[in-house]
Amino acid sequence: MGTILIAGSYGVGKSTLCAALSMASLIPTFSAGDLISNVNGEQYGANKVVKNKEENQDILAVEVNRILAHYDTILLAGHFCIFDKYDNVVKLPYSVFERISLQQILLLEANPEQIIINLNNRDKKVYEKSDIIKMIMEERHAAEEVAQKLECPLHIHHMTFDKSDLQDCCSLLNIGGECK
Repeated sequence: MGTILIAGSYGVGKSTLCAALSMASLIPTFSAGDLISNVNGEQYGANKVVKNKEENQDILAVEVNRILAHYDTILLAGHFCIFDKYDNVVKLPYSVFERISLQQILLLEANPEQIIINLNNRDKKVYEKSDIIKMIMEERHAAEEVAQKLECPLHIHHMTFDKSDLQDCCSLLNIGGECK
């Protein structure tokens, strides 16, 4: 089977949704950032800058494939783009997506204002609305590009941050029979 990538901008609810999807479907979930930091020791979150995105994506590919040796399918919370130290949106290398056995992509989107609130609550960092809008747009563009190149199904879900998100995403991913 492979990897179901749950992608989207910072603060859109990837980890929360992945945890709910995992509980409902019994598909194990992992965070790309956690997999990388478990190997390189970097901590990601508010005011943390990725030092070497190419090396980190190599780590991610190795770790995902190590995990896939034990599971048919996994949920992976991750990104197509990140902010650099100047808050510019930077696309992650396409090659990593070729190497993680993508089965499906679920791109989560939300209103920029809600994402800003989520990030402020979680990271205690205030982002500019224009930066969040750019991140949302670049995530979508990159997701569409990767899905097209890999001939991988792409589903886009607008988060409402209520119980309907879980059911809607189970249906989109066609794991509705597995979601309880």
